[in-house]
Amino acid sequence: MSLTADELNTHIENIMRLRSVKNKAVVLCEGDVNEVKNFKKNPSKYGSLEKLPDANFYKACLPKSMKQLSVPTPVFFNCGDRGNVIKAYLRLKELHAENQNDGYLDINKLFAIIDLDIQTAKVDKYQFENTEEIFKNLYNELKINVDETDSHTIFTTGLIHKEAYFLLPHLEPIFDRDYHLYKNEKLDLHKIYSDIIEEITEDKDLEQNFNIACNRIGFSELNYTNINELKESFSEKFTRNLDYKLIGTLFLIRKVKPYWENIHTIESRPKEHLSEKELERLSLKIAEFYSEQDDKDFHLTAIFKSIYRQAYKVV
Repeated sequence: MSLTADELNTHIENIMRLRSVKNKAVVLCEGDVNEVKNFKKNPSKYGSLEKLPDANFYKACLPKSMKQLSVPTPVFFNCGDRGNVIKAYLRLKELHAENQNDGYLDINKLFAIIDLDIQTAKVDKYQFENTEEIFKNLYNELKINVDETDSHTIFTTGLIHKEAYFLLPHLEPIFDRDYHLYKNEKLDLHKIYSDIIEEITEDKDLEQNFNIACNRIGFSELNYTNINELKESFSEKFTRNLDYKLIGTLFLIRKVKPYWENIHTIESRPKEHLSEKELERLSLKIAEFYSEQDDKDFHLTAIFKSIYRQAYKVV
């Protein structure tokens, strides 16, 4: 899901010169870039990029209360992996500083959303030196620091990555409305949570970045002198009750995407998982839920409200 240096430079130049970004907030995000590679130096089809996951998910999450304002809708562009998103953001800033931003992009309306992940990524020439520092300033335990959002133009997710927002307890009614399966049984979020906890000790990335994980969950009442104790502590506290704080804490440090990709339907059972298109449709239903939230405690809602405030001086 990455771009070569030359491909990334071409992508950056195309974004900068697109007439469709004029006067709009531009948000760079992680996601598929195969179409970007196909376009090469021809940006005429760039409008279709917003229809790709993950750009389409984030755009669908835009608060409906914001869409009703008489300001342009932000534009989202996939840029590949987290490293590419950071590079694209910083390169656009550099071009502006060098007076080479000869296109339609308003550099004061440029933003990025990246996954927190378990590994720390460096961010050069930015007020926070890495992704973990951005996260620490932007979030307090599982809540977003609304008073700090407007000081950020690069946002990390408040959970380990975007897919963590797909399986939170408050989304249970969405899965109940449509019959989905997980491991050939009716989808039950408790079962998914149980599997994520049970497989903690199999997570090599977590084991290698255990100190980072410990720092993130320091507010919890868990015991975690080592990864085995962490698993046992989660297991002891996990019950049939949908405890948002416990699950949110789990989603700060454990990969969720593999479990999300194990969701399937009766029709797709022979394939053992949903097709990418089916998962995309389900993710857009989840995005619609988030778009209807007007609560500052919802991470994505708070981030997009901040982008609207910074780009358009509203609310």
